[in-house]
Amino acid sequence: MNTKTTETILNILIFIGLVVLLFVVGYPQYKEAQPVKVRIGVDKFFGGLPFHVARIDTTRRYFSIEKVAPEFVNISGDPLEGLMKKEYEVCAVPWYKLLISPSINGDTVKAIGSITFKGIADAIIIPKGTKIKFLKDLNGKKIGYLNEESYLFDLIAPNLAIEKLTKYTKVPLSYDELITALPSKKVDAIFVLEPFRSYLLHAGDTILDEGLINRYIMPSMPYLAIVMRKKFVQDERLASFRMKNVIDGVLGYLRLKPEIGKQILVKNNDWPLDPTFLSNIRMPDFQRLAEVDIKTIETFQTYLVRNGIGTCGIKPQEFLFEKTDFKR
Repeated sequence: MNTKTTETILNILIFIGLVVLLFVVGYPQYKEAQPVKVRIGVDKFFGGLPFHVARIDTTRRYFSIEKVAPEFVNISGDPLEGLMKKEYEVCAVPWYKLLISPSINGDTVKAIGSITFKGIADAIIIPKGTKIKFLKDLNGKKIGYLNEESYLFDLIAPNLAIEKLTKYTKVPLSYDELITALPSKKVDAIFVLEPFRSYLLHAGDTILDEGLINRYIMPSMPYLAIVMRKKFVQDERLASFRMKNVIDGVLGYLRLKPEIGKQILVKNNDWPLDPTFLSNIRMPDFQRLAEVDIKTIETFQTYLVRNGIGTCGIKPQEFLFEKTDFKR
């Protein structure tokens, strides 16, 4: 092999080496600069509100800043079932369901934030002008509630005997049915949480009783957990890290600007942007991972176990991701 041929081969090898080096050095930076796609399970209420706020109206564009390309997936059934089927990677689920079933299909579901009711947020609503005055007057009547919140009514129901309410028909309702259930006389009363409590009152209905959760379960109750699958966090480090930053940012924003959350909530449901209605909506407490009240989760878990539901075999802290889970 002559000298010229050798030099040509060396130049080619050097060129290939430079290309490989540029790829090794540049590809991670290129990948870092690209948005990550994350599917998010949402509803039109408190569970989906943080994600709608992040997308629509914040002082900071969290998805853009964190380079997350969100794909919103409407939750049509059990959100945990949707996670199991990998219809989305992030969503809000009732703490009740997470506490009794933290594993799905061999994977573990953990919380990255919490939505907690710290004040009175529930009520039994009746039509204005009805002759019903006391809970015991609902004996022989039909009581409706959201199908998704049947677990809450079932937790409260045994205590209604204290109010001499023992014989009634339970009527699970969809979101659409709940709005018209009283005027259509499908039910005689409805057990609801916010924001439906405020909506029905604004529509002209009235409160028969309220604060049953505080009275019979606990004064500050974990309502929804914002969750991811553990395997998603392990396998998709960049996406989960960025999504955690989005969630932390928007939950902190909602605590500072609850009125923005209220406005987006009513817009999503085509409800009236009436100032009185907005001011009467009782917002839950949106807690970032570092702010989740472990004590309330422990208290709720203990309450469930005492009532024969779930187990104390898992410590409350184990239902939460650790900060170290999101190291890049």
